[in-house]
Amino acid sequence: MKILDRFVLKAYVKPFIITFLVMVLFMLMQFVWKYIDDLVGRGVEWYYIAELLFYTSATVVPMSLPLAILLSSIMTFGTLGEHNEMAALKASGNSLIRVMRPVIGFILLVAIGAFFFSNYVIPVANLKSETLLKNITNKKPALNIREGVFYGGIEGYSIKVGEKFGENQSELRNVYVYDHSSKMGNMKVIVSETGKMEMTEDEMFLNIELFEGNSYEDIYPNKVEDRNNFPFVRSEFSRSLMRFNLSDFQSGDLRSGSRKDFDMLNIIQLEITTDSLRGVLKWRKEEFEESMIEKYSFIETELSDSTKAASSANISNNRRKDEQVDPEILKDDILSNIAPIEKSRVIQNALRIARSNKAYYDNTKTEYNWRHKLIARHLLEWHKKFSISFSCLVLFFIGAPLGAIIRKGGMGMPVVISVIIFLIYHVTSYSFEKLGRELLWTPFRAIWSANLMLFPIGIWLTYKSATDSAIFNIEIYLKPFRKISSIFAKSKKKS
Repeated sequence: MKILDRFVLKAYVKPFIITFLVMVLFMLMQFVWKYIDDLVGRGVEWYYIAELLFYTSATVVPMSLPLAILLSSIMTFGTLGEHNEMAALKASGNSLIRVMRPVIGFILLVAIGAFFFSNYVIPVANLKSETLLKNITNKKPALNIREGVFYGGIEGYSIKVGEKFGENQSELRNVYVYDHSSKMGNMKVIVSETGKMEMTEDEMFLNIELFEGNSYEDIYPNKVEDRNNFPFVRSEFSRSLMRFNLSDFQSGDLRSGSRKDFDMLNIIQLEITTDSLRGVLKWRKEEFEESMIEKYSFIETELSDSTKAASSANISNNRRKDEQVDPEILKDDILSNIAPIEKSRVIQNALRIARSNKAYYDNTKTEYNWRHKLIARHLLEWHKKFSISFSCLVLFFIGAPLGAIIRKGGMGMPVVISVIIFLIYHVTSYSFEKLGRELLWTPFRAIWSANLMLFPIGIWLTYKSATDSAIFNIEIYLKPFRKISSIFAKSKKKS
C-alpha cells in the first residue's frame, strides 16, 4: 500500500469509528427513553438489561452506519481541505478520485459487511431483543405494588400494601384491596393483617393469599327508602385467596403479530415465505371464485321448454285456483310471474341473500388487502437488506466531495450539514417506504427511490469537486443580480 493510501485511510478510519459508535449510542438512548417505564422497577437482573441493550444496539446499525459514513466523510475531506493538504495533493498530480480511491475500497468493504450483517445478524438480534423486551415487560408485574402506595395497574382493583418482606418481597403486611369492578363503583373493601403474593407458572395470574382479615361490602337495596340506611355486610376470614387476571400484561411488545415475522428472516427465508404467502393468496382467490359461481348462475333470456314447464308449474301451484296460467308464456318481469301473496317473501329473501353476499365480498376484499400488505412487507424487507449497502456508497459520494468543497473540518459545520442531508434522506426513505406498505408504490420503488434520487447528486458533487468548482462561492450566485442592477443603474443615470 502506498504512503498516500495509508495517509488517507488513517485520516478517515479514526473519525468513522468514533462517529459510528456515537451514532449507535445515540440511537440506543432513544430506545432506552422509549421503554424506560417498562425496564425500571421490574426486579430484573442487570445482565438481562445489558443483553437487551446489546441486541438492540445491533438493530440500530442500519440507521447509524450511513449517518456515520456521511459525517466522517465530510469531516475527513473537510479537514484535508482546511489544512491545504488537499491542495498539496492536487498540486502533486493527484486528482480527487485518486485521493478518494483507498476510502472507496474501504467503503465497499463496509457495504458488503453491512449486507451480511443485515442478512444474518439483524434477524437474530430482532428475535432476541423482542423476546427479551417482552419477557422483561411481563416480569413480575406484582413488584409494581410498592409499600404505602395505592397500585391501580390491575383493572377493577386498587391495592395498598403497608410492608413487603421475606424472599423476593412476597410476604405482605397490612393489605387493603378495594374492589371497584362493579358498575356501582367501590362497593367492597378487603382488609388483612398479613398476606402472600406469587405468580402462576404461566404468568397469567397473580395470586394474593390473605390471612386473618375482614371484608366489607356495601349493599345497594332495590327499595329507595332503604338506601338511606346504607346497609353493608361484614365478614371475617382466616384465609382468603384472590386471583387477578394478568392477561393485559402479556402485550408488552408494541409490534403487531405479523410484524414479528418479516424482520426476523434472512433473504432466503423471505423468498420462501413470500412464495408461500402468494400461494395462499392464489388459493383463496380460486376458492372465492368457485364460491361465487356456485351462488350465482347466468342463464339465457330465452328459457328452454323444460324450464318453462317447471316454472309455470311452480307458478300455478302458488296461485289461487281461480287464476288461469298459460304454461307456454312467461313474462320478462320475473316478479310478475310470482303470485302476489308470495312476492313480499321472495323480495325479502332476495335482499337477505344479497346482503349476505355483499358482506362476504367485503370481508374477502379486506382479507385480500391484508394479504397483499403482508406480502409487501416481506418484499420491502428483502429490498432493504440491499439498499442499506447501496446507501453507504451514496452518502459517501455526497459527503466526501462536499467536505472537499466546503473545506471545513471538526465537529462544527460538518455536523450541521451531515445532519441536514441525513434528515432529508431519512424522511424521504421513510415516507416512500410507508407508501410501499400502503400498496401505493411497488416495494422496489418505495425502497430504492431515495437512493436513486441522491445518487445523481453525489455524482454531480464529485464532478464539481474534481473540477475545483466553487459552488459554495456566494459571488457566483450574486453575479447575475449585480449585472441586472448595473443595467438599471445605467438607465437611471441616463434619464
